[in-house]
Amino acid sequence: MTQTIVTPPANVNVPKNALFISQSGTESSLMQTVIDLENNEMVVLTYSYSNIENVTRTGVYLNPDDYRNMKIVGTDAPYAKEKEEKKPAHLNDSKEK
Repeated sequence: MTQTIVTPPANVNVPKNALFISQSGTESSLMQTVIDLENNEMVVLTYSYSNIENVTRTGVYLNPDDYRNMKIVGTDAPYAKEKEEKKPAHLNDSKEK
């Protein structure tokens, strides 16, 4: 197991004290949604290959008490199963004649 410590540039306004509320990912990036506990603003942190790539301050203000001790349940990066090709009904008929 390894741990990577990400240090953002000084001009990037990353929350110093935050409450983690969710995480999602894609093939090349990871997004973490947190509540900045200094002003209760929801912030989305985007990482790419262990580097912070973007800090999105949403302007949405939440009550952190609504999210404390919350159990996070769900799936990450959901996908749709490939649709099976439909064959004409007469090709699926297995009755012998």
